[in-house]
Amino acid sequence: MATFGRVGHAAMLARMRPTAVLVLATLALATLACDATTPGTFPPEDPALAAANAASGDPFRGLFPLADALAGLPEKGALHATIETDAGAIHCELLVDETPLAVANFVGLARGLRPFRDASGEWVTRPYYEGLAFHRAEPRLFVQGGKLGSGELGYWLQDERSIGTAFDRPGMLALANDGPNRSNAEFFVTTVANRSFDGQYTILGYCDDPLVVRELERRVLAGEAATITSIAITRE
Repeated sequence: MATFGRVGHAAMLARMRPTAVLVLATLALATLACDATTPGTFPPEDPALAAANAASGDPFRGLFPLADALAGLPEKGALHATIETDAGAIHCELLVDETPLAVANFVGLARGLRPFRDASGEWVTRPYYEGLAFHRAEPRLFVQGGKLGSGELGYWLQDERSIGTAFDRPGMLALANDGPNRSNAEFFVTTVANRSFDGQYTILGYCDDPLVVRELERRVLAGEAATITSIAITRE
């Protein structure tokens, strides 16, 4: 295998023909273009999933617009969610640039703007999370909530696996799922760092108030009630 020894990149390029340099530069730019994403841009639509969502009656085909979700909020600033519970408030910052599709859905549901199909089979619009329970927990791992009935809301979201997002700290807010492209409203908040979750779940943001999260985890594990009172969305 050939090596360049002590010859640096600049010297190596200087010895190459202009055509070869141009080819390498073009390949490098192409690689960067493949890896780069525009902040706040939805992933390309999955045609099969969008068609299934439309057939189920979702007018947005699983792609609730971010602009609709943020309507009436300031145009700039960090996006925050305050999850009020009967154990206290959890304050989170949402990653609107990294996972805009999931954030638009979460914010739209919380603000009562994103339609969903309720237990009656009717499509409704109301603040989705109010009064729902934290229903699942894994000790020293996470607490999960936001499930309505069977969890079938008439649509599923495409997964978003953004470069740079990881379960590298406690308090990560993410969507629960039943497999690839099988998430909608259920979310969980971690109580420890757990890198084994990386690449498996869409991360919505990160939260403070670890004592509240751990108390919710404790209550669920003990079979006690743990309820979402409301979720308020602000931008500042």
